Amino acid sequence: MKFQWTILSAVIFLLPGCATQSEHHYSKFFENHPRSVLVIPPFNESTAVDAPILFNTTVSMPFGEKGYYVFPVFLTKDILIDMGLSDEGVLKEAPIQRFKDVFGADAVLYITIKQWVTTYLGISSSVTVEAKYKLVDTNTEDVLWERTELVAQQSGGSGLLGSTISAALNAMLTDYRPLARQTNLQVLSKPNAGLPAGPYHQNYKKDYSNFTP
Repeated sequence: MKFQWTILSAVIFLLPGCATQSEHHYSKFFENHPRSVLVIPPFNESTAVDAPILFNTTVSMPFGEKGYYVFPVFLTKDILIDMGLSDEGVLKEAPIQRFKDVFGADAVLYITIKQWVTTYLGISSSVTVEAKYKLVDTNTEDVLWERTELVAQQSGGSGLLGSTISAALNAMLTDYRPLARQTNLQVLSKPNAGLPAGPYHQNYKKDYSNFTP
């Protein structure tokens, strides 16, 4: 029994290390460190039809402050519509070289909204925003960086009736954009998992040691 427990402990100890090396591999990113990022209008897997538009308003600033040139997101959307790339299915299948040819972008950022929802939990409510990010190099088509981030916020009132009414009102009046902004900030700044500083940041190439397994 002791021998079996020792083996099991060793396996459990090794698993996180393997996952970390796989998830936090930055070699492709360092080889192709992009200067400019084209943000594709977010794909929507949630049931909220307005989620992509609202989320799109929160992306430029955090990535810009990280040191990257971000193409204006709504101008990008208009140009994509003119190119006949307004449908999510068509956008997903579009050759990445087209974005390079038209915009001259070094990398394309694909965002998929996984959750954008208010859930009732008894006498309280929980608002959740979850998004998946994938940064792809336009020259090599390599995935440079890929992460998923979730932010949840709970609220409720005092007393059963008051809490139920409060939860319902909070759900109706919820502004999801602060949670979306927090999602962006968290995914960019995670230790050994975020995005290294871009060329327009004072820490450009100085923070590489923070992102090596």
